Amino acid sequence: MIRTHATLSVLLFSVAVAGCSSEVDQPSPNPPPSWGVPITGGTMLVTRDGKHAVIADPDRDRIVSVDLANDAVIGELALQPGDEPGRLVEDGAGRIHVALRRGASLLTLADATAAAPVRRPACAEPRGLAWDATTDAVHVACAGGELVTFPAAGGDATRRIRVDRDLRDVIVAGDKLVITRFRSAELVTLDATGTVLARALPPTVKRFSFGGFPGGGGAAPDISGNGEGLVDAIPAIAWRATALADGRIVTLHQRQIKAKLQTTTGGYGQGCGGGPVETSVTVMRPGEAPIAVTQLINGTLPVDLAISPLGERMAIATAGTGAVHIVRTSNLLLPDENDGGGCGGGHDEVQPIQDGLGAPTSVAYTPAGALVILYPERPAIAVHHNGGTRIITLPGDLGYDSGRTLFHQQTASGLSCASCHPEGRDDGLVWDFADIGIRRTQTLAGGILRRGPYHWDGDMTDLTVLMEDVFAERMLGGEVTRSQKLSLGPWLDRIPAPAPSPTADIATIERGRALFESVEQACTTCHSGELLTNNRLFDVGTGGPKKVPSLVGVAARAPFMHTGCAATLTDRFGACGGGDLHGKTSTLPPADIAALVAYLETL
Repeated sequence: MIRTHATLSVLLFSVAVAGCSSEVDQPSPNPPPSWGVPITGGTMLVTRDGKHAVIADPDRDRIVSVDLANDAVIGELALQPGDEPGRLVEDGAGRIHVALRRGASLLTLADATAAAPVRRPACAEPRGLAWDATTDAVHVACAGGELVTFPAAGGDATRRIRVDRDLRDVIVAGDKLVITRFRSAELVTLDATGTVLARALPPTVKRFSFGGFPGGGGAAPDISGNGEGLVDAIPAIAWRATALADGRIVTLHQRQIKAKLQTTTGGYGQGCGGGPVETSVTVMRPGEAPIAVTQLINGTLPVDLAISPLGERMAIATAGTGAVHIVRTSNLLLPDENDGGGCGGGHDEVQPIQDGLGAPTSVAYTPAGALVILYPERPAIAVHHNGGTRIITLPGDLGYDSGRTLFHQQTASGLSCASCHPEGRDDGLVWDFADIGIRRTQTLAGGILRRGPYHWDGDMTDLTVLMEDVFAERMLGGEVTRSQKLSLGPWLDRIPAPAPSPTADIATIERGRALFESVEQACTTCHSGELLTNNRLFDVGTGGPKKVPSLVGVAARAPFMHTGCAATLTDRFGACGGGDLHGKTSTLPPADIAALVAYLETL
């Protein structure tokens, strides 16, 4: 695989949300120690027999096994630094398979005690896992778009196909597979041969504009004559998907409410979570139209869900609120009523569970109906059953970083930084700012401290200014402490850019590299250095000076340009790309454009 940091694409692509970097944001000589990685959720399973909880701990790069009958830790497996274990699945023989998100591998354990680990190369960024009982195979869905199939018992991959970039969860549905895409929440159905049979997006619904009243945030119709009122709420960020016993697939995701954002205090929503992002659920059966469910809960970062053994309840972990919400699955039969949500739970929600142990990132039920909740910061698991609670402390020190906490915590506007920057990257969405215009979210991953000033217009000189303006004021996050100001930058700076997953042959990639580096095309005039940006503002013919984004990891950041007008990298060289002010490429034949795109995919 080619990873070249000395060359990148041809121009002002759409990249990361909050910025780029300036000398103001260079790390201090003695930055505070950083702990933990961005929350992804869904990193614990309870074995089929209910005897063990197996925990993938991406913050400490380890696997921990717990005997639930005796409340005892019975296994701890240290992984390689930076492996970031994620999803887990158990096969029919009791083996445990773990996706190593940064380790580029499938880890297979002989049993729930984390014994006899075996690593098998999978793809650049494994994400979702599913065990197929019919073929005794493990399917791995990858962020780069690959679907890789392994024999559960061991051995090399038997199949590698490319579906779409940004794959997340994979679910076995009879003789079909259903795969979710993270940022769009699209569900892709494949047949046994890997052929795409269908694509389905969660429905777009109507919500009252959060900007309907002065100051934003009013979950009520606009009566001021500005024409806001009901607006579209579109699907986004599919944090977790699972299957019900009857074959229906439940996707836990966010929705973006398409109203104008203000840049004033409370401009991103005020009170009662009345902001532009909501937590939502979509239910579908392969081959049928999805059903949008009225907002079941009010909580930020819905990172995991679990269905109770009898299928009557669903537990949803919202990392931004420190709570786990319990709702009746019968509510999943109720279509969305376009009621705009509200301050309470949508449908007979049980009082949220708040153990006070930090942010819950994973939930699972035992066959006996006990609910197990993972709190990685503590670290501990809480077991709730028959009205009682047991806390099982896991080995390891308390994990805490004030910058990481600020990034994930819910503010009064019902948002967290991770709502728009999931996993420290971007939501792939464009937002309409009342006094700025359309802006696509930028990524935070890949060396944020060297990419200032921030935002497409370079209006934020450093991260402290951004925290005070965006987090404290627009998001109503309250005063940012000195510790948070010192910690956020170093913590964010540890988040690597997406690993490249190129699709072309080496000859094509090398042809693209030569074009990118050529004097004639002039791409490196702006996209130079290790991060492939000069951190300056430049007018590339797309509507005034804009910040030159880093191109590292650019292939994972569709759509492109500051307005998101280019759906693909190829489109970037079309009508909305700015023409020859944005790299002299207008006379290049399609084969050369394809070569440039192939090279950009390696960055």
